[in-house]
Amino acid sequence: MVNPIADIVAGAVLLVLGRKLFWLFVAIAGFYLGFDVARSLAAQQPAWLLWTVAIGAGLIGAVLAMLLQRVGFALGGFYAGGYITLLAIQRFATPGTIDVTAFVVGGVIGAVLVAFLVDWAIIVLSCLVGAALVVLALALQPLASALVYAGLVAAGIMVQAQLMRGGDHRREHRSG
Repeated sequence: MVNPIADIVAGAVLLVLGRKLFWLFVAIAGFYLGFDVARSLAAQQPAWLLWTVAIGAGLIGAVLAMLLQRVGFALGGFYAGGYITLLAIQRFATPGTIDVTAFVVGGVIGAVLVAFLVDWAIIVLSCLVGAALVVLALALQPLASALVYAGLVAAGIMVQAQLMRGGDHRREHRSG
């Protein structure tokens, strides 16, 4: 990962505000995806190149999410689906390997989910990515990692669902 404290903060932001600050979700997911892909594909390259790819992927995602919301939704879904797939592959395969086909399939599944289930897909995907960032930064044993991951995903979904309901309630109250 990038830095344990930064990873935990980014993960916590996604767990709580992934839907509310969608553009930030896309930026964070893009950054971490860009960093991991660059690190895996260009391991012998200088660190500045990894950071440039990561920042570029994050900025592209954030700008698209703000300017072209539907494209940003799809890109956020692709980033998150691809990143979660990449993490799963790295967990069970040789470190540093990337199965490009599985990565693309995971990304496409994430993009399709977001296209059809916009709010709930964003909530779930932002929680999956946020929990992964926190758990990886904590470097726990496998069983503890799985339990903490599941707990964080569940807690994040509940918090964001409550925030979504709260926003809908305020909107109804103003119009009524």
